[in-house]
Amino acid sequence: MRSRWNIGAFASAFLLVAGAAPAVGQTKFLSHAPMRPLPTASKRPLEKGPTYFVDALKGDDKQDGSEGKPWKTITNGVKRLKPGDTLYLRGGTFYEKVRLTRSGTAEAPIVIASYPGEQAVIDGGLREFFESPETSWEPFQGGAAGEYVSTKVYPNVDERKIPNQFLPAAWEPMWGIEDERPLALGSFGDSMVPLHGYRSINDLRSANEFAVDRKAPRAVGVYCGPGLWYNRETGRIHIRLAHHKLEGLGDRAYRGETDPRKLKLVIAAGFGDAVLRVNGVKHVKIQGIVLRGATGSPLIEVYGSENIHFDHLTVYGGFPGLLVNASKDIRVTNCAFRGLAAPWSGRYHMKYFGTASYQIVFQNSQPVNENIELAYCEFTDDHDFAFLRYIKNLQFHHNFVDNFNDDGLECGPKLRSHSMYIFQNRIGACLGVFQQHEIDKDESPTGHDPKAGIYIFRNVFDQRAGVWYNMPAKADPTGDFLHAEGHFVGDHGSPVYPVMRVYHNTMLRRMPVFRDYFLFGLGASALKNTERDVFNNIFVQMERVPGVVILGKEAGHLREGGNLLWGIKDGPTLKGDPFAKFRKSVLFTESRKHFEPGWTTQDRVANPKFVKLSGDEAASDLRLQADSPAVNSGQLIPKDWPDPLRDADQGAPDVGTLPLGAAVWGVGVDGRLALFGRVN
Repeated sequence: MRSRWNIGAFASAFLLVAGAAPAVGQTKFLSHAPMRPLPTASKRPLEKGPTYFVDALKGDDKQDGSEGKPWKTITNGVKRLKPGDTLYLRGGTFYEKVRLTRSGTAEAPIVIASYPGEQAVIDGGLREFFESPETSWEPFQGGAAGEYVSTKVYPNVDERKIPNQFLPAAWEPMWGIEDERPLALGSFGDSMVPLHGYRSINDLRSANEFAVDRKAPRAVGVYCGPGLWYNRETGRIHIRLAHHKLEGLGDRAYRGETDPRKLKLVIAAGFGDAVLRVNGVKHVKIQGIVLRGATGSPLIEVYGSENIHFDHLTVYGGFPGLLVNASKDIRVTNCAFRGLAAPWSGRYHMKYFGTASYQIVFQNSQPVNENIELAYCEFTDDHDFAFLRYIKNLQFHHNFVDNFNDDGLECGPKLRSHSMYIFQNRIGACLGVFQQHEIDKDESPTGHDPKAGIYIFRNVFDQRAGVWYNMPAKADPTGDFLHAEGHFVGDHGSPVYPVMRVYHNTMLRRMPVFRDYFLFGLGASALKNTERDVFNNIFVQMERVPGVVILGKEAGHLREGGNLLWGIKDGPTLKGDPFAKFRKSVLFTESRKHFEPGWTTQDRVANPKFVKLSGDEAASDLRLQADSPAVNSGQLIPKDWPDPLRDADQGAPDVGTLPLGAAVWGVGVDGRLALFGRVN
């Protein structure tokens, strides 16, 4: 039996590496073991120049903001800043929503940061559920077993603010069903594992954990795990922390404390307000802060701003965690974005019974977002990942992307000038890694800048862990439903894909992609009215050898070669040339009109001979051995295509992410995670 995803062990490994907190096995969590590293304070040196201080516990806004007489609120502090100033947040939690309205200059930026060695938290939620849970809840009479209700009334939660994360070319998830919008979201305070935001009290109270007919009138709800529901009639928040009974969940199941009066909880109620808003601001750096307490609204919103740098932030939740619009020169480095998916959350729960959230969204007001860098970040545990369509010049590198139970990177349709650079990342389990949505009428032109496109290079894509896609309809103790592998490339509504140049990547799956399409779909899917280059990649499956299925009689504008394909289980028993039949087809002849050698002629089926590859992704070492057939077997890549390892590749190009002998880089915050295998 193949290995299972062990949340506790996974969290232990991350916590040990990060030095963030004692390992899960050494720390007692009343709720559930953390899914990812918990943030810790950094001891970076004090900034030079004028400094001011805020302290949520000891401060007073009537004081002068000095270290001995700090202000109390960030809101007061940021209004007093001038170019070159630094505002230090002392350790503790600031329960406020922050609006930045002061700009620095290129020579004298404004800095807002946690005080060195201390951890500041900005929380847009309700402090009583964290600070005094014992008096914030009472048992709810007449509800389900283990159901509690808030002792306070929150009357202004349902203010019907207009969503500002609306995705172009896609319906906002609650469109037409506003009464079902989850208005209370949160997480366990000790582990920051998300609580489910319920649309219906019927689901919160249900004992059923199997799939139901969503289109039929339902007497049976679906329990989606520990979560919250806001009652619009009474103004109170309901909570239930019942243990799971669904077979197959294993250590993902909730087995923690069920009485919310004994737990510190992070809970926010309402909709439409960002926790941190940056509007019309220039030259500001925000560093070393934890942000939490968003509802189905942006946690960080940037509008009409320039030269903003977010560094070493930990961002919990939000829909999205980051929203950027009409801004340029935005840098996000060494940040950890943690989404709304708990260990027990699947696509079915979030899409139909909760919040179908995106984690990163770029919108399309004018001017278009330009010069965006997302680097050394960790993006994990949500429904959809990133809506990147409206960016001109994106640098996306050295990031860790993992556990998105629906769409991954949405780069948008073909545009005349559309340059994105996605490189040196480790991208794990996403139901669809590269997804596209339907386009607006006349959005995609026939022609394009010949140098424009989506450049995807030197990445490791490892989908083998899979995601929780569908709910089981009956008991399944194997837990196989937790490990669905979707598409590598897929779409909604048959859009015209952008020009994609995919080269020097290593891609791993357990099972074939949909229809066993050629090159994991890159050599067969969505080639109409666009161009694609696929060179020098390694495609490996645990089961079966990747196929050569290309439908139709018209060849799309595809150039491909130097790719190496292999099946760990079935490759050694393969007989004959798997490309032979295709090379006798009409489609092969047609392919030579776009690429003279013809598709498949420069590809090989052979064992790449990694240093180590097993069914357990954590134990893999994807470096090449000296006698690997991937060494010196690739095709020359145009010199104007970026490649940071071109000079390290001796002789003819090696195939895959790493040339023979090249150093392995880290990804994620401060490069703390390995490109493959176990964490650093």
